[in-house]
Amino acid sequence: MFAATGCAASYTRIQPDRMAGYQLAGSTAGVDLGYKYDALRQRGRNKKYSKKERKKGYQVVAVKVTNKTTQELNFSRDLDLMFGDRSITPVPSNQAAADLKQGVLIYLLYVLLNPTVGAQTDPVTGRVSGGTTFYTGPFIAAGNMIGAGAANQNLRKEFTAHDLTDRNIKPGETVYGIVSLRETNVAPLRLQLRNQAASTPIPTQPQPTQTPAAPIQAAPATSPTPAGSGR
Repeated sequence: MFAATGCAASYTRIQPDRMAGYQLAGSTAGVDLGYKYDALRQRGRNKKYSKKERKKGYQVVAVKVTNKTTQELNFSRDLDLMFGDRSITPVPSNQAAADLKQGVLIYLLYVLLNPTVGAQTDPVTGRVSGGTTFYTGPFIAAGNMIGAGAANQNLRKEFTAHDLTDRNIKPGETVYGIVSLRETNVAPLRLQLRNQAASTPIPTQPQPTQTPAAPIQAAPATSPTPAGSGR
């Protein structure tokens, strides 16, 4: 029973802004997307959460978005997230965090873990007598419940802090996010502009044009003074 329960797991932050090795999406005019699947396991210490991710049919993805247009883009209003050849809507961060959290009440089972030392068992009746019982179960249960609750809160905080829902992205700005998809498989991701009026790419700074120098005109020839003319 207790082996199945295990101990509460901590949560290691994904930190998408510090993640390397983003996979670049297909070229889309006006916006660049980099993404990385299996974001929960990138830090190597979120085993319970990544297990819950698979069980609940999720894909947690770290993303990097750069606005290359001349207008401010809203992630929800102006962009479509494409999963393969179809549009997909990310799961809100609060809902994803609630679905992926580890259990807390399950650790109440540790209340029953109270070992007895020095007890003797009657070989005939099987009755146990004597010994000293150490009531450690309530403390173990409380510690695990506190740890699980704190880890769940840290996961929810990071998912909320990196939620791109209704996020405004200024021209030339790069933002990082955590996107939770209700998908069991993986597929190439890309962003597609919904508002074509915002698709004008940021123009490059024009180089100053140099006006060619005007050609030097030769001075008009002077007629020679006639011989014999005197002054």
